[in-house]
Amino acid sequence: MAKSSNHFIVILSGGSGHRLWPISRFHNPKQFLKLFKNKNLLEQTLTRAKKICPSKNIFIISNLEYQQQTLKLIGNKIPLSNFIFEPIKKNTAMAIIFAINHIKKIDPEATITTMPSDHYIKQNLKFKKTINISVKIANEYHQIVTIGIKPSFANPSFGYILPQQKNQPFSKVSLFIEKPSQEIAQNLIKKGALWNSSIHTFTIPDILSEFEQIQPEYIEFLNALESTNTNQKTTNLVYKKSPSFSLDKLLAEKSQHLLVISGNFGWNDMSEWNSVYRQLNKDQSGIAALQPDTQFIQIDSKNCLVSTTKNKIIGLIDVNNLAIIDTPDGLLVCNLAADNSFKVKEIVSHLTKNKKLKKYFI
Repeated sequence: MAKSSNHFIVILSGGSGHRLWPISRFHNPKQFLKLFKNKNLLEQTLTRAKKICPSKNIFIISNLEYQQQTLKLIGNKIPLSNFIFEPIKKNTAMAIIFAINHIKKIDPEATITTMPSDHYIKQNLKFKKTINISVKIANEYHQIVTIGIKPSFANPSFGYILPQQKNQPFSKVSLFIEKPSQEIAQNLIKKGALWNSSIHTFTIPDILSEFEQIQPEYIEFLNALESTNTNQKTTNLVYKKSPSFSLDKLLAEKSQHLLVISGNFGWNDMSEWNSVYRQLNKDQSGIAALQPDTQFIQIDSKNCLVSTTKNKIIGLIDVNNLAIIDTPDGLLVCNLAADNSFKVKEIVSHLTKNKKLKKYFI
């Protein structure tokens, strides 16, 4: 399929990466980290996007905190006007409204695919094919099309999509639930549920119709942005008034116009140490090093993820299923179970609320 002139990609790159602490920090979040290969996650996402859309149709939305880093990394790889920086973090629903405000001026009937900047995808050609299929379906059926991933285990950190029809090219969604308990996740998988990839495709008229029906105040925010031609003062006021909702929580859980297609392209969300561990090469004991030069010695230990600074060595004795992440000013030791990713986020919450400890994340 040729690159479509009215298909746009919006890369969401405003997250703080709490659950990958202590390597991910407020001023250096996960999308800027080189966890795999020689490119950071944002650069890898942009490379995939450029195989689908021309550079002029790719937008990156982040926030002012990351403006300098973002432009330094990829400022010459898409037009400068395609970088959108939010004044305040207000989650993905508002980020998408702000991106629509820019793209609507180019093509009010445009088809948009939104994708996070922190995913790891092994098979780029299959990914491109799946996105192109989602674009075709979104235009033909005037629905929001999301990509579901066949689960490999019951991860309570992900959202789950239950298709009405199994083993079909695409299906209406009978249930969409964000971050259920592990027990509920296991039951959903038995019924054929898919992981929510948070990669959505829709036309501008269709997504705005959904906002109008489910959360009309976002249409008011868009109108305010449009009427002032994104004047910075008005943009700031709009953001202060807007709530903080994810698109998944706001629309997808409530929408009656949601279709799901299955994606099989080696997807993983790099939002937690368990996900990172699953992508790394491991030795015979199941131990993985985050950096190739990480040194460790183990005795009767297995299934661990280790990382430390240069000129240091980690010793493991009789331990199993641990993430041991050592930086010059922070050390995390936690169980690699997926549900522990929330507890890492809690650690960061404690740090940021304590004036003396805040510096270890900020």
